[in-house]
Amino acid sequence: MSNDFYRALEERFRAPQAEIRRRLEGYLPYLRALREHTPQPRAFDIGCGRGEWLQLLAEEGFQAEGVDLDDSMLAACHERGLQAKNQDALEALSGMADESLDLVTAFHVVEHLEFDYLQQLLPECRRVLRPGGLLILETPNSENLIVGTNNFYLDPTHQRPVPALFLEFLCQYHLFDRCRILRLQEDPALHRGDARIGVWQVLYGVSPDYAVVAQKGPTAQGNAIERLFEQKSGITLEELACRHDEDLQARLPSSGQTQDLEVIIRRQGERLVRLDEQLAKDRLLIDRLVRQIERSPTARLGRLFGRLGRPQLNMRWVKHAAATLLSRPVLRMSVVAERRPALGKPLMRLRQAWPGLDRRFAHYLSVLQGLAGGQESVTMAPRAALLLERLERLTSSSEMPPPSVGRARLAYVSPLPPERTGIADYSAELLPALAEHYLIDVIVEQPLVVGQWLQAHCAIRDGAWLLQHAEQYHAVIYHVGNSHYHAWMYDLLRQVPGVVVLHDFYLSGLIWALDCDPRYAGIKWRELHYGSGHTAVAEVARATDEGRAALAYPFNRSLLDAAAGVIVHSQISLRLARQWYGPEAGADWALVPHLRQPVERESRQSARERLGIAQDAFVVCSFGLLGLTKLNDRLLSAWLASNLAAEPDGLMVFVGELGDDPYAVQLRQAIERSGLADRIRVTGWADLETFRGYLAAADLAVQLRTLSRGETSGTVLDCMNHGLPTIINANGSMADLPPEGVWHLPDEFSDAQLIEALQALYADQPARAALGKRARQLVETVHSPARCASLYAEAIERFATRAKAERQRLVAALEPLGAHPTRGALQALASRLEPSRPAVHQPQLLLDITATCRLDRQTGIERVARALTYALLANPPAGIRVEPVYLSDRGGRWHYRYACQYTAQLLGLPAGTSDYAVDACAGDRLIALDISGDSFVAATREGLFERMRADGVSTRMLVHDLLPVTRPELFPARAQEHFRAWLQAVARLDGAVCVTRTVADELRYWMRIEARWRLDQFHIDHSHHGADLASSAPSSGLPAEAEALVERLSQAPSILMVGTLEPRKGYPQALAAFDELWARGVEVNLVIVGREGWRDLPNEERRSIPALVRALRSHPQLGQRLFWMDGISDEYLERLYAGCHGLLAASEDEGFGLPLIEAAQHGLPILARDIPVFREVAGEHARFFQAAEPQELADALQGWIEAGFTPASRQMPWLTWQQSAANLERILRSS
Repeated sequence: MSNDFYRALEERFRAPQAEIRRRLEGYLPYLRALREHTPQPRAFDIGCGRGEWLQLLAEEGFQAEGVDLDDSMLAACHERGLQAKNQDALEALSGMADESLDLVTAFHVVEHLEFDYLQQLLPECRRVLRPGGLLILETPNSENLIVGTNNFYLDPTHQRPVPALFLEFLCQYHLFDRCRILRLQEDPALHRGDARIGVWQVLYGVSPDYAVVAQKGPTAQGNAIERLFEQKSGITLEELACRHDEDLQARLPSSGQTQDLEVIIRRQGERLVRLDEQLAKDRLLIDRLVRQIERSPTARLGRLFGRLGRPQLNMRWVKHAAATLLSRPVLRMSVVAERRPALGKPLMRLRQAWPGLDRRFAHYLSVLQGLAGGQESVTMAPRAALLLERLERLTSSSEMPPPSVGRARLAYVSPLPPERTGIADYSAELLPALAEHYLIDVIVEQPLVVGQWLQAHCAIRDGAWLLQHAEQYHAVIYHVGNSHYHAWMYDLLRQVPGVVVLHDFYLSGLIWALDCDPRYAGIKWRELHYGSGHTAVAEVARATDEGRAALAYPFNRSLLDAAAGVIVHSQISLRLARQWYGPEAGADWALVPHLRQPVERESRQSARERLGIAQDAFVVCSFGLLGLTKLNDRLLSAWLASNLAAEPDGLMVFVGELGDDPYAVQLRQAIERSGLADRIRVTGWADLETFRGYLAAADLAVQLRTLSRGETSGTVLDCMNHGLPTIINANGSMADLPPEGVWHLPDEFSDAQLIEALQALYADQPARAALGKRARQLVETVHSPARCASLYAEAIERFATRAKAERQRLVAALEPLGAHPTRGALQALASRLEPSRPAVHQPQLLLDITATCRLDRQTGIERVARALTYALLANPPAGIRVEPVYLSDRGGRWHYRYACQYTAQLLGLPAGTSDYAVDACAGDRLIALDISGDSFVAATREGLFERMRADGVSTRMLVHDLLPVTRPELFPARAQEHFRAWLQAVARLDGAVCVTRTVADELRYWMRIEARWRLDQFHIDHSHHGADLASSAPSSGLPAEAEALVERLSQAPSILMVGTLEPRKGYPQALAAFDELWARGVEVNLVIVGREGWRDLPNEERRSIPALVRALRSHPQLGQRLFWMDGISDEYLERLYAGCHGLLAASEDEGFGLPLIEAAQHGLPILARDIPVFREVAGEHARFFQAAEPQELADALQGWIEAGFTPASRQMPWLTWQQSAANLERILRSS
């Protein structure tokens, strides 16, 4: 076996050094008993390893040396300055004098030894021990069945288990005068009289390790050693088995008790039936009373004023209320007209003339009803809410899609000419070819549609028609672009799902247009968050120009969710989908190239005559709206620097409109400064005839782009269609154009490269002609309307088949609910159904901060949750969306909601988005950062986390400590019971990240006892906290007296304590210790920073807190040398860390000890109680004390002050919150 393998094996299964140290400290009573009679006892350790035991011996005043056969282990000893060498134990002992040692030890060695070697070793140990000396042999305990049958064999160098009785006999046989078996690491709960001993405890509750402590007589140590050997040695397997039998016997009922129980059960069952009947009657009565109350004027006024009193809703609600009031007369007149035609014929004529009137006004009414009534769908994730709407439509519709006879009917939703958008012209070109496959009705929201073919071959309808007749269509197709021309489709797509042709991947222009409509106020923030998360919201909200900043984000997720299928025109849109929404996004989309109808090109001579261009001029044209993204300034600079500008016949034409923004102003100025303004044209908006005239008149086209929005450049295809040689750069969709059809420049081209391309094509007429010819051939083959229409039909049929299967699936799911299911039943079904298509979304890191965002009691746990949340939001992992969330039972079911309002406050942003239900998908990760207690337990019992795990969401908990179960005396009476239930719920997650290694070890131990069934699937890691308050979203604000107090504290020794006033924090003992110091005349200040704990409990359940608060408030030194800061800001705490001289950490137990790290960051020396977690966190950079009484703490404090507050803490390693958050995310990602 190689050394590297064995070392890796040890690192995997060996306990951490802090845990080993804690276990070894159990032998301190023996060491101190030996030292009472020998000032400098000598000790020898066999198999000393990394030297943890040798270190402890040295600290206790022993002259200690050790041997080991592993040089890497010995190197660790030598780094600590310990005496250890590579030598066989028998060889080393044989070279020692008789009776030269007081202690011989071997920890986890005897199980590695052959029996004959052990037989030789024990007499040698006895020979070198002085009378009264001790031999300690520790080894795994095979009485513990998991040790004896499994864990022991994890080390292939183990020979065989050594039973405790055998090892004790072996020591006795070799003339040790007395021996004791010491059972180690037992669960303290087993020693309680009321402890329940189950089968699990019998099999695995016995101590995992034991030691034989043997003494060479005669003894002279007196009472100390005597008492140690007389103590009970732990619980044996036989004792546990007997207690289990007794417990089982006591629980078994007698025959008489069984009969009594049967009678009780029968009576209770009858009572439950009566109660159930009464409950049904009460519910009916309550429902009737509630309806009466809701219809009363008082309730209506209450809802009105309640809404007005909520700042985040009042303005939006007033707008909707006003709109509803204005629309109500129209709606009522419409209803009257329907019911009484004879009285309302003029109104009916008005309504028929404007069929969209009802839909427009009804929107306001539905918004107001949603605000007043609290729609159930708000408790659902957006995709589930979409599914709920679909289920509701299916239950209210009796029609089935018509069977296809001949060509199927298609609803074609798009702007059409004369609307001034390229998509209108595109549709006009596509429709004749698509009509070969479908009977087409065009759906528009425009007063006029022009086009002879359209008028002759298509029924022209509007959105209201489609809403009423959607079931008549085989399929619906929406053409969506990034402009206001498509705003009316937003709601229609949700109500009538269809295939979306995504002409532009980025849709901020469309969403910004919607946001200008009062009906959609705030939609830009909702869509931005839903699609891209809080990082995007923060960037846009903080930008000087919101609209410009928004260009970087897609704003398309809601539309993609609602789509029955997606068609795009280029590979760039598929790449962008993967970039924004993960590697699987776009996998089921269809790709249809942008089409162009082959054109009859006007003669060059005719076009030039009409446009006033000389026949011998060399004309370079750039087509399309001028702007920053078109790089028109780069083209102008390159043309001016090329040979073309030097030739008198050179002409540069920008065919398009130039606005009035700063970019346009600079471009006009550059043209004027060039001195060639007479040979540089900007045409302004060009109609189709002018546009095509320049395509015919040009010698060369240049189409450049940057900051591509995912759209396909139709102007490039226009150039190619006219056989015009074209220079492009490989940006966005243009990167996918075949190199034989255009002159490709790199995306990030240089001026020299563009100049070279211009001059090369200017000088080579045959090359221009060949390039133009190949371009036209590509358009005629790849981009012809006939081919594109066939690809459209293939995609539409694929999506229609999928939609039909989805409808059948939903109809089948609805059947068990009957003909008229309740909304609650539909909601439950929508939440339960598996989505038919994968979600379009970025992978999410969900941070559960339920307690922090709802209460934020500013305890240490909430500070940690806030700091980690802030750090992860500030620097999200690449490709991951960080989302703070919280548990809610709104709507009667437990679910997570995005904490949008809290996050906006945390980031200092305006609250633009209301909280809404989380849409969690496979690959997302959830970690709960704080303790939500009963909410978490209730959500677990309802099955929330089981559902999330089944959906592929990883779930973990940040465990801060296990103190309510390990130290129940320090918590309220019922805390242990509640915390055990919480831990049992935690055990049902995928794992936990603990705040220290110590807590991780405690959780593993608890899991072995209480949740053994989850150990194999439950991952436990640990990650330390950060310390930089400034990066933890700190609270700010200083009281008027702050500066004076900090200055005063700096003038005399001042000791700071930080932490909530709770029993475990050690405040009563610390206060009594300072009383002792002040009585001794020691000049020192005590500064306590912490809120009063457990204020939500009655005083009788708060243990020592009320007495402590009374003592502080009535203390004679309060405001003189005692200062209690209740609930101060983080800014003030920073000042106190800087102004005080030392930190006292007196907690009796902790999960981490955040103030230690914060103190080290400020260079504040630390005096800490000697508990394992403080040792782990502070190590050698703190001074430690043990104190059972206040006087002992006073002595430790006085010694620390007199020693000049040593040691220094500045070299203590600590993390920033960014580093801590990165560690946490790395753990979550790796697991």
